Amino acid sequence: MHRSVWLTLIIVFIPISSSTSKSLYVVPFPTLIDNKSDGTLKYPYSSLQQALDHTAYDITRRTTIYLYPTHHFVDTLHLNQSHSHLRITTMSDEDVAFYRQISNRSLSTASISGGVPITGWTSVGNNTFKATVSQPNFVNQLFVNNHRVVRARLPTNYSEYLQFAAPLSDPNSARYGFQYADGQFDSWVLDDAMVVVYHSWTTSHHYIDRLIPSNRTILFTNPSGAPIGTYTIQGQRRFHVENMCSSLIANSFCFVNASKTVYLMTDGSYDPNQVQIITPVSEFVVSIVGESINQTVDDIIIDNVAIQHSAWNIERTQQADYQAAAFLTSAPLYIVNATSIVISDVEISHTGSYGIWIQDGTTNINVLNSLVTDTGAGGIRIGQMQSPVIFPTNSINIISNEISYGGNVFPSGVGLITHRANDVTIADNSIHHQRYTGVSIGWEWGYSTSYTSNIFVQGNYIYNTGEHILCDQGGIYTLGLQPGTVIHGNVIKNVFSYAAYMWGVYLDEGSTGIVVSNDIVYNIGWAGLFQHYGANNTIINNVFARTSLIDPPQSGDPIPDGDLRIMLTENHLSWLFTRNIVYDIYQGSHHSLFKSDAPNVTVEFNNNVYFNPLNTTLLFGIEQTSFEQWQKTGQDNNSVIADPLFIGDVNQCGFFTVQEESPAAKLGFSNITKPARWTPGCNTDELTSRNKNFYHW
Repeated sequence: MHRSVWLTLIIVFIPISSSTSKSLYVVPFPTLIDNKSDGTLKYPYSSLQQALDHTAYDITRRTTIYLYPTHHFVDTLHLNQSHSHLRITTMSDEDVAFYRQISNRSLSTASISGGVPITGWTSVGNNTFKATVSQPNFVNQLFVNNHRVVRARLPTNYSEYLQFAAPLSDPNSARYGFQYADGQFDSWVLDDAMVVVYHSWTTSHHYIDRLIPSNRTILFTNPSGAPIGTYTIQGQRRFHVENMCSSLIANSFCFVNASKTVYLMTDGSYDPNQVQIITPVSEFVVSIVGESINQTVDDIIIDNVAIQHSAWNIERTQQADYQAAAFLTSAPLYIVNATSIVISDVEISHTGSYGIWIQDGTTNINVLNSLVTDTGAGGIRIGQMQSPVIFPTNSINIISNEISYGGNVFPSGVGLITHRANDVTIADNSIHHQRYTGVSIGWEWGYSTSYTSNIFVQGNYIYNTGEHILCDQGGIYTLGLQPGTVIHGNVIKNVFSYAAYMWGVYLDEGSTGIVVSNDIVYNIGWAGLFQHYGANNTIINNVFARTSLIDPPQSGDPIPDGDLRIMLTENHLSWLFTRNIVYDIYQGSHHSLFKSDAPNVTVEFNNNVYFNPLNTTLLFGIEQTSFEQWQKTGQDNNSVIADPLFIGDVNQCGFFTVQEESPAAKLGFSNITKPARWTPGCNTDELTSRNKNFYHW
């Protein structure tokens, strides 16, 4: 069976006559012309809110708000039904020139910012400066000249961790603390500190309640999801402590809440009074939210602007620990009960949570040619978690974007996650440098109704995910029943966990009815393809190469699991695996090409090509038999172990295109189209990722 996927993007707008369109201008500094302000080019508004107030309920015509290319500091900008048929964009160069004599253009595009500038810095010596703030409740993010500054962290080497001595014995108490090691906490100034604990696929963030020095116990005001210490291999008792001023190093900051004072240590290359320093205040920066499914916001275009500087806040008793950082409830661009929305050529950056969240009651939402980067959690979040779904999320198009450098506050955020949604196209995106999974689809564990269908993940370049920080993740991760879901034509490379459980394509609990076709998956820590359990998945015309590459970081950690793996046995077809190439480079006496963890797994293998250039014996199935014995079970009767004859040097990681005389071509394998954003090379990014500053890129 071969299935081609064709993308058709239809963007529907409510027709508005161009003859009734209107333009408004916003310049957030005095224009020195006179005191008149009517939104015209000559007499612009001084704030975006003024322009929105002007447009409210004027829905008979298209209104375009042109922003001067500088920072526009806002409280949450609320767009509701009364603002339908609105466009927000940056002024043209010609319009900017009108104000040139008043102010030099400072940015390439207008920035809608949820932050406030911090000024009035005074030196306290050693390249350290302080400033007091009044508006924010607590400064936990700082951006200097458009770059994130690290919140002071112990250990000061951000690629290292502290380790606690032991978990607490009572399981409920263990969610609220641990026994710390000698030399930890007792002498530290902890008034404003936060403890971040590493579990498996999550971190938990904790405020300190009290210390009990007699038995070296620390207790928190808020719990973790699972008892701390549950995941021995994945967690390794790791934690770090943030916001202690004693751990300031160059290009880091801390905040003393009692005096509302920010301390910033520079590297000596700049004066804080001569640069732009911003701290986020608003969790929502632009909110496109209709009052109900019957009162939607319609026909909004936001293009050629930046949406930046969103805050994160955790209540002192709030559990801040869940898969995919799904406990977060905000995003700087937040869309609910809306239709026909276009987000194009926009930068979403410097966030405390995800960059965009497209929630329930939405249809025909399009995010195109945009950059979502430097996010506190993941990049783009689609759909809802609750079941049953009353007001669906459907017809969502995420096309030709870059989603990069995520997890700077909450490492468990996903580059792009769709919870419960239908008819979603995720195509031609570059998704990279995420501290957890690249793309996640579905939000139902097992075989219950998933409210997820027809998700097209096509032509994406997903690389450098995991970054050796968390565990149990994949380049593309799926959950539950997914009729019509197709994962096609993607390139996935460089997927590495901290210690265990890292796969290229990860079909987790109940993943069913999914087609995985024409993908190239390589440089993976464990297997290129893993299925926990699921039914009737089709794996066709893919390349899985160079898998099981990680070296276990601790003695006693599990070794990689091979090339392909199914974990649980069920009484239905788990997958059909046909016309694929598996190129293995493991060097040793025995190695699992296909590993089944339980007997009697129902699978169908045929017309595949397997190869190891180092003459390693490749083993198959629950019994881990030879290829010849595997074929005697009725599997892979038309398959071969042979050189697939890739064009070029496979060790340099070209595009794994086969020659015409390839045995794979003779078995029906078709060469795969190269995504436009793909870059060659075999570097796994392992060494550089281990040494990169956490929270700083």
